[in-house]
Amino acid sequence: MGRKGRFDMDGRVAVQLFERSLEVALKGLAVGAGKPGARYLGAAEVRWRFLGGKLYAMGTGGTLLFPTAEGALRPGACASMGLGVDNSR
Repeated sequence: MGRKGRFDMDGRVAVQLFERSLEVALKGLAVGAGKPGARYLGAAEVRWRFLGGKLYAMGTGGTLLFPTAEGALRPGACASMGLGVDNSR
């Protein structure tokens, strides 16, 4: 059930460059925007495809929220990188 007057938003914008070999994406999440206690998260992702697009390397970084023992949420940051394989192109 939604709360009266609460506004939530989740979005992703991406652009592909160099014949779709490079993708850059920005992601955002807002929960309870404009209200006290609102939560905002953001992230960026870069994906580079090589060997004909079958392999890719990616990196992601952004913000997140950690629960505390008192039940509050503490802001933090995260980063990750990896390699992957797909055949969906």
